Amino acid sequence: MIDGAPIVVIANRIVSESDNAKTGAMVQTFIIRQDMRPLDAARLGYDFSICGHCPHRPSNDGSCYVNIGRSVESVYGAFMRGRYARPHVDYDTAILPGLFADSIFRLGSYGDPAAAPIRVWQHATARVKARNGYTHQWREFPAFAALCMASVDSEAQAHEARAAGWRTFRVRTAAAPVMTGEIACPASEEAGKRTTCADCRACGGTSAKARVSIVIAAHGTTAKRFAAAA
Repeated sequence: MIDGAPIVVIANRIVSESDNAKTGAMVQTFIIRQDMRPLDAARLGYDFSICGHCPHRPSNDGSCYVNIGRSVESVYGAFMRGRYARPHVDYDTAILPGLFADSIFRLGSYGDPAAAPIRVWQHATARVKARNGYTHQWREFPAFAALCMASVDSEAQAHEARAAGWRTFRVRTAAAPVMTGEIACPASEEAGKRTTCADCRACGGTSAKARVSIVIAAHGTTAKRFAAAA
């Protein structure tokens, strides 16, 4: 939906506890180019098709925290080996609610949810217990406000997105303050890791029970890049 390039959305339903201590057990979804390895797409800038205007893209020398060479490449390799589906088969979106019923569903463990048609996500999450998702394409795809948080990287962007009806998820530098109407991500180190994303369930856009917006300090091995860019 971003630039017309061929993409695929792969959902892995977690049936046991995830090895990601922050998220917990969730359906993890990967939005990737169908026609090239994720590492090549990121290196050459073709990840625009699945990440859009995200400033954290590796091709922007950004601060993306996803280990593309590990999890995303593994998913792509399994896709190429035919593990997920037979080629040339179109699945009716009407079957998706039953596939993911009663799960906790993450839109875009890698990739921006807005790269795929919104009807896919609407059907997939119709009967879930909760969802979470984040999009940097909040200006271009306003309908996603019900499903996703607007990913913002400054106070000015947060004000703009909220004025447009979004709840926001803002990344800040360690020195930047928490704004009025925000709380620190309860699953983050700065908040004491009080819970997991699967249990918190706050990042489900305007359809979540939570009303406040979420903020998190840049963290991980790429935090210095975010601080330098900011």
